Amino acid sequence: MNPGHHVESYRFWDIVTQWARETLQHEHVIARALAKGVLRDGLRAQSVDPKWVNKGTFELRGLPLVGYVAKNGCLPIFIRSSALNHLTEVVENAATPDPQALFEEFVTKQDFGAWLQQVGISPPGFWFAVGELQES
Repeated sequence: MNPGHHVESYRFWDIVTQWARETLQHEHVIARALAKGVLRDGLRAQSVDPKWVNKGTFELRGLPLVGYVAKNGCLPIFIRSSALNHLTEVVENAATPDPQALFEEFVTKQDFGAWLQQVGISPPGFWFAVGELQES
């Protein structure tokens, strides 16, 4: 089994680079698909992992977070407002995806798998074993 299959979450841009390498597509194509997934399909990208935040010690460090729900029935995400603005620019105005603008955002394997199944995309081999999504 690939060691990557045990990773619980990846940063947004790490998914972009690994998936682009696997599919032999340009990173901007993959980044745009993921950005659309976040804004319109309900792919949950987060800026803060609640399991690593100690109650009462959370600091915004000048980076305001916003809650966002892509569509009714989806769980909310909490993402830096600058990252959400950048994703919006990428999807709606064809801006060039910027790895630095999305540096802190991450996606969990569970959320990514749910999105893949929802939109009918085959899971990438860098993160999922063959048949892994069908079994869970």
